[in-house]
Amino acid sequence: MPSFPLYSCLFFFLFIIVLYWKRSKAKRQSHKLPSGPWKLPLIGNLHQLGFSLPHRSLRDLAMKYGPIMQLQLCEVVAIIISSPKVVEEVLKTHDAALANRPIVLAIEVMCYGNSGIVFAPYGDYWRQMRKICVSKLLSAKRVQSFSRIREEVVNNLVESISLSEGVPINLSEKIFFSTYCTAFRAAIGKKCKYEKEFISLIKEMFTLDGAFNLPDFFPSLKFLRFLTGIKLALLKTHRKTDKILNDIINDHKKKRIVISAKKSEESDNDDMIDVLLKLQETGELGFNVTYNHIKAVTLEVFFAGSETSATTNGQCQN
Repeated sequence: MPSFPLYSCLFFFLFIIVLYWKRSKAKRQSHKLPSGPWKLPLIGNLHQLGFSLPHRSLRDLAMKYGPIMQLQLCEVVAIIISSPKVVEEVLKTHDAALANRPIVLAIEVMCYGNSGIVFAPYGDYWRQMRKICVSKLLSAKRVQSFSRIREEVVNNLVESISLSEGVPINLSEKIFFSTYCTAFRAAIGKKCKYEKEFISLIKEMFTLDGAFNLPDFFPSLKFLRFLTGIKLALLKTHRKTDKILNDIINDHKKKRIVISAKKSEESDNDDMIDVLLKLQETGELGFNVTYNHIKAVTLEVFFAGSETSATTNGQCQN
């Protein structure tokens, strides 16, 4: 019977053949791209990002290769732009041509197959959802209404620190948790029994997403999603967050039924889920708004309001 090392060698040999064929096919179909640093076989420029903080590695490479450069991250081609003038041209002048985002495994699983706004493909659906996001979900009036949430969370943070006088504390952890709480209450509307569990699950998702996920660097090799176990881990966490979001939406729906006889206009106390449920009821968007759409948008609002702020705080300390 063949030994395990023999199977490993055969598998690795097959992996190299498939990868070489994919890369050769991609080269034949490639467009004119900017130049960049030299590449290694298989991993491309990945080794040039792995020994320090990514933003510092990219800064060093940009100083050497210019404001527009190409990096080959295994199978994935990335164009790095570090010039503010070029960034403005990309994001404003040619925004429609570059509106689509690459889909990574974690986002595909967490955001219900890209049913939200951020990772939805550019088109009528994206334009409608963006319009609703700007005019209803994140209007100036609604964002201003979040001030009471921010004040409450900051007061709780200050009180927590003052109660720890004379005792070592993890300030980063406290700031992270406060950031997550603010984003959660802005999306959900209030503090609820699911808050701590939900935040814990989201942090777990960020950990999985932030790890080195081999399938994202070799997107054509779908079997890696299962071989590495990352997809099963993401699905396990996603099922738990999905249950919590379903319970939260059902609670909101019950509340709306109770108060529907008393008022029909949108209230200042309506949170984002209330607004999305109202759009589902009225059919204002021109397509059927499902629970998955509501959950995906809610998660994206939470991600945008928590992960970016928490990451910025962490980078500032480095």
